[in-house]
Amino acid sequence: MEKINHTFFGELDLVKGLENEIDFGDDVIVLWEKEINEINISLWYDKAAEITIKTLDAFTKFITDFKQNDEKARLQIEKYLSEDNEYIVFHREEIELDLPEDPREFVQNMKVRNIGLWTDEENTIIVDYMIAPGESDQILAVRFNDKLEFMDISWES
Repeated sequence: MEKINHTFFGELDLVKGLENEIDFGDDVIVLWEKEINEINISLWYDKAAEITIKTLDAFTKFITDFKQNDEKARLQIEKYLSEDNEYIVFHREEIELDLPEDPREFVQNMKVRNIGLWTDEENTIIVDYMIAPGESDQILAVRFNDKLEFMDISWES
């Protein structure tokens, strides 16, 4: 199959992906990209995996119901930071930003920068949260599966 058509994503070229995209090698390409509410959303495709309408429908639901999924993610980040506040400490002490110490307040100040929709063996959704994008490149990446269930959080840069 060289192309797949979807009501939300439109026609996706499974061979070439988007034109003028960064070359990530022969196996992974960007099929679709759009900015919605100042959030960059990208649909990634691992050519070794099968892409299905069902997976694309799940990704669409995640995006269209993002307010609820954002709330779920923020609750998980709050729990994560309550158990290990190193991310907060890093931004308050290392970068010397005037930020709340309380995890709940801290999470309310975080911004979503990117959403990655990955068609691979796991079909994961990764939402990147940042506290001070202009001052820090540190991200808390929240992963969901294609059933829109929370998986885990990782601290990345």
